Amino acid sequence: MSSLNSLSELTRQLLSRAEKVESLTPGSKGQVLFQLEGQSAELNKARRELLEITQEIQVRARGPADLLEQYQIQYNAFSCLRWLLHFEIFTHVPTDYKPMSYTSLASLASVPLSRLQSVARMAMTAGLFTEPDPAHIAHNPLSVRFATDELLRDWAIFVSKYGEPATQAMTEATEKWDDSKALNETAWNVFGGTTKPFFEYLKDVPDMVDLFSRYMQSQGLSEGMRLEYVLDGFDWAKLDANAHIIDSRTPPQAVEALSPTLSELPDTITSRIQFKAHSFFDPQPSHQPGPSSPDVYLLRKILHDWPAARAREILCQLATALRDGKKSSARIVIMDIILPLPGTIERTQEAMLRVRDLSMAQAFNSQERKLSDWEELFESAEPKLQLMSWKQPRGSAMAVMEVGLGEY
Repeated sequence: MSSLNSLSELTRQLLSRAEKVESLTPGSKGQVLFQLEGQSAELNKARRELLEITQEIQVRARGPADLLEQYQIQYNAFSCLRWLLHFEIFTHVPTDYKPMSYTSLASLASVPLSRLQSVARMAMTAGLFTEPDPAHIAHNPLSVRFATDELLRDWAIFVSKYGEPATQAMTEATEKWDDSKALNETAWNVFGGTTKPFFEYLKDVPDMVDLFSRYMQSQGLSEGMRLEYVLDGFDWAKLDANAHIIDSRTPPQAVEALSPTLSELPDTITSRIQFKAHSFFDPQPSHQPGPSSPDVYLLRKILHDWPAARAREILCQLATALRDGKKSSARIVIMDIILPLPGTIERTQEAMLRVRDLSMAQAFNSQERKLSDWEELFESAEPKLQLMSWKQPRGSAMAVMEVGLGEY
């Protein structure tokens, strides 16, 4: 979004984009415009452009007092979201959009009537629920998704119960540990009152490993993080029909979680898949050099979890495996964010990338990386690696990088 556009020009663009979104949206013009399963790419693009212009207008028109008021609105709205989730308000309200009395809902949820009304009415300012009359509440198309989509609730529960409070500890973590890269000197360590690294801390909190796993799965609901983008980012068709692909995942519990999914696939596919527990900090299992050695080592959303020194350890093990496999076409395929230069992409898109960058810092003392950071990291591996090519599939928040041995 160009900063040269005047507010009046932005307003004209806003009207134009709004008309386009309405023309592409099936059903009535009053239909909610959030992302729906199967929604067209053209409509999603128009929605993003509309949201970007809306955000730009707000930023331009806001003064310092407006900004602080907006922050107060945001953190109170977020606390209301946690309250609604904790007391299962979304699932108590009828999903057929029929009104329910506040009195009945308060009794069903075992919450004070006046507090329920205050919280629900604050949530309504963010677009959740509707109030047909002062005595009743009902779902709208936005809030009903939280009632009917368990993954969406998992996402909301994790970030409201754990993610947001942990961000508030970032100041104390910096005060205490400065620019530490230690895995147990993070904002999450302050928040959790623990000396353990993030993944170890998860195991100490009842049900948190399962919730975190479901939260990670829920990230697929975000358009920019969809798994299918990995298909568009690398030329998989160039591989032989019997290609050997190793997909690295973390934490180790992922193996247990993934194994049952094989029962959902046809035998022609399951016969070619194996799940094995392995630390990517250890040497890769040995393979016969030559044609039978692995063709691709896939790392999707892995390296951003680790500070540079630890990420380098992972890459060194893979670089060694490439060298020992003696297959010049073998590659490491990395799907992760490549941070843009500030102000070079849409404000809302950049904001989400900056959120993920800070999330890595808060949990792991790591970061999302710029292109130059990635190139430096690859070159620092032993044997040396180099970035052969990279591609950012349209609509994806992440890029797909093809990495090979430096000498090839």
